[in-house]
Formats: sequence, structure tokens, C-alpha cells
Amino acid sequence: MVHIALPDSAIDSSNRAQTQPGYFADTAIPALFRKMQIFGTEQEIKKIGLIVKIAGGANVMVPDETFKIGMRNIQAVKNILKSYGLRPIAEDVGGNISRTVTVHVNTGEVVLTSPAKGRWNI
Repeated sequence: MVHIALPDSAIDSSNRAQTQPGYFADTAIPALFRKMQIFGTEQEIKKIGLIVKIAGGANVMVPDETFKIGMRNIQAVKNILKSYGLRPIAEDVGGNISRTVTVHVNTGEVVLTSPAKGRWNI
């Protein structure tokens, strides 16, 4: 699981993409897949039956959506996944509520919680 803050590392003049690859969509997903391969996923990512679910991308900071970071993150994630031949089987994205994500790795269950909405699964 990665928690992405920005869609594209090209906007960063510092070295954050190198030191914190999970911060940007374009570096986070490849870094996650590399780690998966280090820890036992020897086959190509698109051939292992990976189940992808995405959540987030809410607009909780700026009410007028000036920068549309959430929507840009969602689109970047989907585009990167597509480049690996993957797409999410479930998603809960956008809107204006914050979400806390819990992943139960033994079952694949993804539970979202929010003060505004309660608890639900994707």
C-alpha cells in the first residue's frame, strides 16, 4: 500500500522522489512493485493475479478545487496501473471526505472509515 500526495515527481526540484518515492504516483507504484518482487513476487506484476483496489483522492484541503490534486492523483494512479496491464477491481475515490484505509492482507479485505461516513468495504 502507498499513500500518494502528488501525481508527478517532475514538479519537485528537491530529491524527494529518490528519498521518498511513495510521495508521488509516478514513483510510488513502481517502487511498490519493485519491493513486491524483492520480497517474493518473482513473476511480472501483470502475470501474478494481483488484485488492485484504490481509495482516496478527496478534495479536503481547498474547497474550490483550484489545483485538483485529488483528481490528478486518481488519474495518474490509473494511468500507471494501466501501463502495467492492471486496473482496479474496486475503488472509492474523489469527493470531499477523508478516508482511513485498513488492508487485511490475509483476506484482501479493504476497509475504509471516515468520521463523515462511518465504515465500509471496497
